[in-house]
Amino acid sequence: MKLYIIGNGFDIGHGIPCKYSDFYTYLERNREDVLEEMEQYYYVDSDSELWSDFERGLEEGICYDSLADIIYENTPNFASDEFRDADWYDAQIYIEEECDKLLNYIRSGFEEWINSLELSNITEKYAIDKTARILSFNYTEVLENIYKIPAKNVIHIHNKVGEKLIFGHGRDVENFNVKEALYGDEDAHLVIDEETGDITTMEDGHEQFAENAVCAFYDKMRKHTDEVIKEHSDYFHSLSDTDEIIVIGHSYNEIDTPYFKKISESVNNKATWTLHYFSENDRLNAKRLMDEMIIKHDLLHYKHCSEMMNKE
Repeated sequence: MKLYIIGNGFDIGHGIPCKYSDFYTYLERNREDVLEEMEQYYYVDSDSELWSDFERGLEEGICYDSLADIIYENTPNFASDEFRDADWYDAQIYIEEECDKLLNYIRSGFEEWINSLELSNITEKYAIDKTARILSFNYTEVLENIYKIPAKNVIHIHNKVGEKLIFGHGRDVENFNVKEALYGDEDAHLVIDEETGDITTMEDGHEQFAENAVCAFYDKMRKHTDEVIKEHSDYFHSLSDTDEIIVIGHSYNEIDTPYFKKISESVNNKATWTLHYFSENDRLNAKRLMDEMIIKHDLLHYKHCSEMMNKE
């Protein structure tokens, strides 16, 4: 049985304006409010790296200064007659509100952009086996609407137009140092006893509560691939008879590595892999991924995406 793995380059190759740079153009023309909200945390001008790799940029490009200001500005005044125990949570509450607002703006802009993509002028570019199974990382319905592939043959692993889309960065919160992010020092507020080596914190409770809120925000920005894989466990189990895998339109980035590993674990261990690439960087990423998954070299074929046009 044949399995296609389809990435965003497939849609881009059909002329659909679905690059992250196109996302910026859409926001600039239609949702300046989203850019204005994001500007509090990101550099969002057209030359920002955010628009070349949006999901990675959500994690790497964010500035937490405004959240650190919230913590400072909401330090409880213990000497005040008006101090109440609830004051300990003010910073946490404000951070949760600000972070949820940012995420809601990003999601609304992202989903509106995806739903706006037109397919009316798209025609078939590749010869796709319409009886094969397809795992698509794309949100559009090019496969169903243009290639007339039965919907039952296509799994949109991150959902599709009209649904709640799955996107985000790929780092676990365990790898996030909240003190470094907020204060520029991973040891902020920590005191080390030079004699015993014991570490104590000088933080007040409100800072700890606020930091927990920032960690929760970081996790909300993450693409929870482990949960997605678990949700589709029956599908991956059904791939056991797959003996040929064809990848089209993927950049083979690290964020989606867990999916490839799960597929490798699920298919026939003698299944062949044909990995199409657009750029030399894509080809190198594909080779890295296959090496990481310990796929035998005699099962691998690397081809430029142009070789996929008008042929099976």
